[in-house]
Amino acid sequence: MENRNIIYLIGLMLIAVLDIYILIVLPHGRPFPLLQSSFFLFGLGLNSTILIWVIALFLIYRWNKTGRKNKSLIYWGFSFLVYSITFIAHIFRALGVQNANENTSGIHFFFLRVGMIIWAAGILYGLLLIVIENKNYQKIPSLMTIGVGLLIFILGLFVIPSPNPIELTMYYFLFTIWIPICFTMAYIFFYIGIKGKQIGPKIVSIGFLGLMITYMTWAPWHYSDVIYIYFIWYFLFMLSLVPILIGFLVMSVESTK
Repeated sequence: MENRNIIYLIGLMLIAVLDIYILIVLPHGRPFPLLQSSFFLFGLGLNSTILIWVIALFLIYRWNKTGRKNKSLIYWGFSFLVYSITFIAHIFRALGVQNANENTSGIHFFFLRVGMIIWAAGILYGLLLIVIENKNYQKIPSLMTIGVGLLIFILGLFVIPSPNPIELTMYYFLFTIWIPICFTMAYIFFYIGIKGKQIGPKIVSIGFLGLMITYMTWAPWHYSDVIYIYFIWYFLFMLSLVPILIGFLVMSVESTK
């Protein structure tokens, strides 16, 4: 096994240890803030939506421009479009639209956050199309991501008794699916950059690493008494989308050389 693969496995094991600790401790504080009308939420939601849509549309454009041969681009592009639902909801939530508030009920949260499950599955599938030739091995992990993600949402929001089912659901989804997939994306893109001596994939890798870190640090800071720190991490999350966009742009240039 290559040394780089050993590093990846060590990284996964460290994440697994952290996941187990977080899921046992489940740090929590005061009740979830409603944030029904917030200048910061509006600005961050709007800017994040714009960045996500630009990434999505560029990937779809590249897929079409390059003869629709690279299917990973269309799956990634579609996944980012679906992912944007959460941030579009933040915009309307900040404007006071009650139905756009994901914290109103489990039903609201399910429909406004289910795009994260689709994003994780689509991003993973696009990656597996590149690194694995066996079609079953490409599809099975992605389908399992959807199945397990939906199971976590259903059990966490509607079945398992909890004083805060939304918080419980987010803990389990982030630390069992989202974070490992973001780490995998970061590793593979960095590996592709090293192997192909390209800068673009390395920049994309930084972006996915940023997504992983900012969601990982979401947990302790989404309470009303420290909500300003939540907004700081939200801002850093938004910034992590920038290297993803820049990296894909650079990759498109490098592929024409």
